Amino acid sequence: MTLRSLLSVVGGICVAATAPAQTTWIVYAGGGPGVHFLDLPSAVAAAADGDTIIVRAGPFNEGAAPFVTSKGLTIVGEGGQVPITSSTTNPFVVTDLPPTSTFRMVGFQGFMHFFNLSFDVTNCAGKVHLERLISDNHASPLPPFSPAVRIFNSANVTLRDIANYGAPAVQIDSSNVALVGCQLGFSVGGQALRANYSTVDIVEPRFDPVYAVPNGTIELLYCTTRMTGSSAALVKNYSSSPVGQPVVKCHGGTLQYDPGLPIVNTPSGPAFLGTTVRTAIAVPASFTAAAMPGQSLGITTIAPAGAAVVPALGTPGFMQATPLGTLGIDIGAAYSLLAPMVVPASGIVTVTLTVPAGLPRGQAYATQSVVVTASDLQIGLPCTFVLH
Repeated sequence: MTLRSLLSVVGGICVAATAPAQTTWIVYAGGGPGVHFLDLPSAVAAAADGDTIIVRAGPFNEGAAPFVTSKGLTIVGEGGQVPITSSTTNPFVVTDLPPTSTFRMVGFQGFMHFFNLSFDVTNCAGKVHLERLISDNHASPLPPFSPAVRIFNSANVTLRDIANYGAPAVQIDSSNVALVGCQLGFSVGGQALRANYSTVDIVEPRFDPVYAVPNGTIELLYCTTRMTGSSAALVKNYSSSPVGQPVVKCHGGTLQYDPGLPIVNTPSGPAFLGTTVRTAIAVPASFTAAAMPGQSLGITTIAPAGAAVVPALGTPGFMQATPLGTLGIDIGAAYSLLAPMVVPASGIVTVTLTVPAGLPRGQAYATQSVVVTASDLQIGLPCTFVLH
C-alpha cells in the first residue's frame, strides 16, 4: 500500500469531535443552583446512555462513590483531582456494556490516602476508557492483595495516565487492552501487570514496584503483547529482588518490545524469562500529556530515527488490527492529518496544538501517527484521551 492510498483511507480535513452528549449532569455534595445530584451513584442511576456527568469535590471532600452500570456514560472529575472512595470490597463496576456504547471516566484521585482505586470492567462489548485515576495509598500498612483494576472478557479497553498499585495493579483476562502513560506498582506496590489470553499494548510505561515480585513486574500468559517507550519510560523490578528474578515473565504467545524502552533488572538476572516468542523491534506509538480546553496539547510519537511521521487526530474507534498496525481512529468520521515531521536521532518527535477553549469537558479524541521509513509503512499504536 502506498502512502497516498493509506492517507485516502484514514485521512480527513477537519478534526472530528465525539457525538454530543444527550444531557450533562452536575454532581456536588453541597448542593446549590445548577446541581442535579448530591452523589455520583444517584446520577449514574438516573443518566441515560450517552450522557455526561461532571463531579465536583464536595465541601467535606466528597467525590466519586462506587456504582455498577452497563450504560455508556462520560464521568469527569472537575479539575482532575476529585476524590475517589472505592475499595477492593466496594469497587466501581462497568459490566455488560453493549457494543454500541462507550463508557469513560477521567479525573479522580484516592481520597486522603485512605482509599484504593478499585475498578472492575467485565463482559463489555463496547468501548471503555479510564484516564487519570490515581491512588497512592501511603497509609496502608501492607500492599493490597488483590488487583486494583480488573478487566475480564472485554473487547476494547483503553487506560491512560492510570497511577495505582495492587497485586497486581492491573489484571487482564481474555480482553483487548491498551495502556498509555500508566504508572503501575509505584509508591507501595508490587507487580504492575498480569495478563492472560489477551491482546495488550503498552506505551510509555512507568512500572516501578517497591517490593519483590517472584513472577516479574509484568507477567504474561499466552498474550499478544507490544511494548514501547522513550528513554523516560521504565519497566523494572524491585532493587532488592532475589538475583535471577526476571522483569518480564512470559509464557506462550508473542511479545514485541522496542529496544529503546528501558527494561531494568537491578540485581543481576534476565530481563525476560519464559517461552514467549520475543522480538526486539521498533514499535511506533503515540502518547499525549493531559489535555484541557484552552491549553496546549503535545502529541508525541515514538518512531525510528529518520522516519517521516504524519500525526493524525480524530474520534476514538474500536481498536482494529490491520496489515499496517492497530487502527484506533474511527475512519468513518472526519479527522485531521497534521504536517509531516522527520524523527530526530532521539527517536521522539512532538507536535504542539492549542485546544480550542470552547470545547466541552468530556470530549474524547484519539491520536496516532503514520510512520514512513525507507523500507516500511505502518501506523503507530494509538492513544485515546479526554478533555478534562
